[in-house]
Amino acid sequence: MTHSPLPQGLLFDQSELPRIKETLARPEFASFWRYAREADLADDERFLRDEIKLDHVNADLGRAANILQRCAFVHAIAPDARQLALAKLALNRVLSFRRWDWILEAGKDTVGVMRNGTTSIAVVLAADWLANDLTDEEHAAVVRFIGDEAGPAAERAVFGMTHPDQVIGWGMDPEAKGFDQAYLDIDFSRWPRILDVNNLRIIASSGLAAAAAFLQGHHPRATEWAAMADASLRLFVSRLPQDGAFPEGPDYWHFTFNYYCVSAELLRRRCGIDVRDAFDFPAMTRYVQMVSVPTITQPDACLNIGDAFKMSGAEPLAWIGRHFRDSTANQLALQPGTVRDLPVSAWAAIWFDPTVPARRSADLPLDRVLFPGIVISRTGWSPTDTVLSLRSGEPENHEHADRNSLIFVAHGERLLHDPVKASYMRTDPKWQLRLTAAHTALLIDGRGHQYHNGEEGTNASQAHATFVDHRFGRDWMSATSDAAAAYAKAGLPVTRAQRTVILLKPDILIVCDEVDLTVALPVQTRWQVFNDDSQGTVQTQGGTFTITRPHASLQASSAALGEAIITTGKLTIPDKDGVYPFVEVTSASAVRHCLLTICTAAPKGQPHGKVSVKREADSWRITGEHRGQAVAVSIVPRESGAPRITL
Repeated sequence: MTHSPLPQGLLFDQSELPRIKETLARPEFASFWRYAREADLADDERFLRDEIKLDHVNADLGRAANILQRCAFVHAIAPDARQLALAKLALNRVLSFRRWDWILEAGKDTVGVMRNGTTSIAVVLAADWLANDLTDEEHAAVVRFIGDEAGPAAERAVFGMTHPDQVIGWGMDPEAKGFDQAYLDIDFSRWPRILDVNNLRIIASSGLAAAAAFLQGHHPRATEWAAMADASLRLFVSRLPQDGAFPEGPDYWHFTFNYYCVSAELLRRRCGIDVRDAFDFPAMTRYVQMVSVPTITQPDACLNIGDAFKMSGAEPLAWIGRHFRDSTANQLALQPGTVRDLPVSAWAAIWFDPTVPARRSADLPLDRVLFPGIVISRTGWSPTDTVLSLRSGEPENHEHADRNSLIFVAHGERLLHDPVKASYMRTDPKWQLRLTAAHTALLIDGRGHQYHNGEEGTNASQAHATFVDHRFGRDWMSATSDAAAAYAKAGLPVTRAQRTVILLKPDILIVCDEVDLTVALPVQTRWQVFNDDSQGTVQTQGGTFTITRPHASLQASSAALGEAIITTGKLTIPDKDGVYPFVEVTSASAVRHCLLTICTAAPKGQPHGKVSVKREADSWRITGEHRGQAVAVSIVPRESGAPRITL
């Protein structure tokens, strides 16, 4: 096989270099291009020569592949002898690993579900970009590894996910090092079925696409690998919600569709396969926009439902912008923090099309329910607009025990929070961040709803919440969700655990929690404080509490059928791992609870109005004013279904 560059490159042609250079000169790409060109090459070389461990297939292989892709891209755009030398050294070290993954079939054959796909992409792109500078021996080594090891490993993974009944058994490679014991203890027996429906199907498929495109016409399996990759990509998106939502969250959408899009380009440019018709990709950009929650201090923040904690990166957005001339995609791709200091950001520079206007679609709704039952209500899209979310619905991969939990952002600050960056390892104290007690949610006798203990990783639980009602007008929204089934699965004597939220835009939030039990128990509502920057505080006074952030504050009062006591606390996580304060409102032991919390938000330095709640026979009457807005709300609880609400 010749290794001279083909007329059409894997991701770009020589004729496109001027356009790519113009993109890299844009201010939005300046930090990435500086990171790529000014990386500490001496430190990278020291790692590759002296420090790399060839049995650390997760961290060390990942770093070596990143160095390879970054240096090869820089050399392709702005030829540099040092970058070239380091890229070739990195390639040699990557090819020195026995395999590019740590899961084995029947204890002997690599299953390319984790690192194999990302490494294969990095290697074939680097080989393409360095084609004029690789020796015949270096190129032949890439061909051998991709053809003999990486391609078959990817095929084994995709086949196993598609035909789990034919898998002999997946398990850890006993020679792979650098993993926590908790990971080694995971039960992998159901992983073919679990991974079949989550983002790792795409990572495995990207290894197939890389092998097929790189070896097309030169390997007996290349055409079949291309067909398998095509089928796998199409199968994955066929299972996604048609509204464009990605249940694992926007940063997992980013990771997944990074590798979907690069696979699509490899198949299209080298194999004659076009998967751009497989889904309504612009609908995905509207989802990404809908879950964006920029604040004054966090421009790339998102609705962190589950493990998601930041917005998408620019790469898949740039691809959608280019191929569908989608203005929302380009607008998002250019937002602060979207182009990141990562080797894969090179793909955003390759795909970004400046002829597509960068503007938000005018048809985006302010109120929407996204699959699998996430209610979102907002006043707009700027960092100072209001955003409220309520998590209802069914389980999903990378989820938390978060049914009926809230996130509330107003005046540039996250005022009701859902902590981010929970550990994937159940032995880590930050595993607690996955549990109901770490969310702005309900506890029954101090206990949350059903969740697993990480026996199979971060896969879905069995917890369901039922979406009961959703209504909205120009300046208000109400929604009701019942999570009784999720709490009952934890062994709690509950027949109703219903939360109703009423948002009076822009900054008045009313929360009504109704709980019916078969045994008298206390219930608690928790209200989490955003304190990642150590600037979140909370104070209580009588029946009220105040959460204060640098740019805004939230003031809340509570009322209940019986006695309600407000206290403060923090999660039982060592301070070195973060301080997580919360407010807890406890409704005294009973079989029937109705607990109201009335919240107002205000910018820094501005006073809160006065809003009071009064019980009148079988209804609650909430009246007052806040920042010039009159409040007159009646809530009438009912035996079943959502309460009757009058505004």
